[in-house]
Parts: sequence; structure tokens; C-alpha cells
Amino acid sequence: MSWKGEASHRQVQRTTLIIIKDNLRVSMSLSNFQDRCKRHLVSGAVTRPFWNGFPLCNIHLSIMPDILHQLYQGMVKHLIHWCSSLMSEKELDDRICCLPPCFSVRHFKKGWSELSQVSGKERKDMARILLGCLIGKAPSQVILCYHTILDFVYIAQYPSHDNNTLQYLDDALKLFHDNKHILTDLNLVPVREHLNILKFHAMIYYAQAIRDFGITDNYNTKMFKRASNFHDELPSNGTVAGRQEKVNMFESYLEHYEIKLFLDPNYALLSSLSIRFLSGTHVKMGVKWAASRGY
Repeated sequence: MSWKGEASHRQVQRTTLIIIKDNLRVSMSLSNFQDRCKRHLVSGAVTRPFWNGFPLCNIHLSIMPDILHQLYQGMVKHLIHWCSSLMSEKELDDRICCLPPCFSVRHFKKGWSELSQVSGKERKDMARILLGCLIGKAPSQVILCYHTILDFVYIAQYPSHDNNTLQYLDDALKLFHDNKHILTDLNLVPVREHLNILKFHAMIYYAQAIRDFGITDNYNTKMFKRASNFHDELPSNGTVAGRQEKVNMFESYLEHYEIKLFLDPNYALLSSLSIRFLSGTHVKMGVKWAASRGY
């Protein structure tokens, strides 16, 4: 995987459709069609995609950056797994146990080897102490690779972004690509044979996604983890979604009457008909909202 510096080569839907139609016309079999499509970075799994005919749709934007599964359960998981090439499992556990307790940082008293199913929260706790476990053992260039990936993970989660912070994000990724060769060098640290990992490739799209759709928390799947009570996931997520929908509906209701009052000051904020359909709590909220705006 080469470093491109920016996500300017993002595929567009019209180009994909042209590739599918052109190769379908000249292919002799399904396998031949798929081989021809893959040369143009199209899977060729279907000949008539469901999104054909949707002019305002771009299917290539449907896979959004995901902090939980792409970074913590993806990149950080790779970093932790690569530690086995730098030291033994026992030595890593000993280093983890020797770390002093720190406020808001989880202390793994028995190390990481006894963890069976690692959740996203545990992976986040592991990332906080990862560099401290490698200092003095791994080469400085490996430390730099780990450092830049963790920088990327944390910068991508900023609650707000501007051109400077997005440049920090790109700089961290570029610094990793400038030094990643040590991870595949058999004479130095043979961590992996190659770094052709899809989650690595997905990282180049983060800055552009933030420019297009806002901060990553807007489309991060961890929000559904927070909504769950970890016992009855489906009902609890449905309850949270239903409450959020009611809040949005009531906000739309208030905006409707705000427009009405702006156009006609004599228009009553809560008509007898609306009171009939709203609970007493909602009426009080509406009156309070109107009073706060001087109506």
C-alpha cells in the first residue's frame, strides 16, 4: 500500500457503472467479467447494482470512517498483535503489570494474555498504555510508527476540526508511511511480510470525510454501543431511537409555530387543536419556550 497523500482518487458511481456495462458487454463468462472488473478496482459481484438509477446517490460514500471498528478494533488491534514480534507474551505482561496506577487509566493487573474477548472499551484502555510498554525494548523507528498511528486515532476523535487539525491528521499518517518499512524489514523487525491492510488504506479518507460530513462522532458506530444496556441490546437501542425521534418531532413542532408567529404575530402559539393532541408536559414546554423568546 502506497501513501497517496490525499483521497483524491475516490471512486464515483458513474465511473463504476461504465466499468460494469463495458466489461459485461465483452465478457464471455461470469468469472471473466469479474476478472475484468477487478482490474479497475470493481468487484464485479453483481451485474445490475441496486443503486443504478439513483442520480443523487453515491454508493462509494456508504462506507464511512468508523473509530470503533476501523481504528480501535482494527489498527490498535494490529499494533497490539505486533507486540508478539517485539517481545514474548510473558515479558509484555510483566511490563504491563509494572506500570504504576494512574488516574483514569485502567491497570491490567494480570496483563493482556488472559483477556479472551476484548471489547472496544478494553481496546481503548490498552491503547493508552501501549507506548509505555514498548519504551526501552522496541527500536526507536518502531516506536515512531506506533506513536504516529496512536496520534492519528486520537486526532480523528477531536470534537471539532479546522484546517490545522486536519493537517495534523495527514501529517501523522504521512510520518507513519515514511517509517513503516521497518515493520516489514526481515533484517530489523519482521513484524509482517506486507502492510496491504484495508484498514490502513481506509485511513487516507478520514480527513476528506470530516470535511464532507463533520466530526467522526456523527457517524461512529460506538454511539449504538452507548445506547445499549448490554443485556437487551435491540429493545434498548429501539427505545433510545424512539426517544430521539420524539425529541426531533417536538423540535419541528416548535419551529413550525415559530414560523407562524413570525408571519402572523396574532397567531396563537398553542391552538385548542394542538393542545388536544399534546400532553400537559409538552404544553408547559411549549409555553416555557415561547416565554424565553418573549412571545
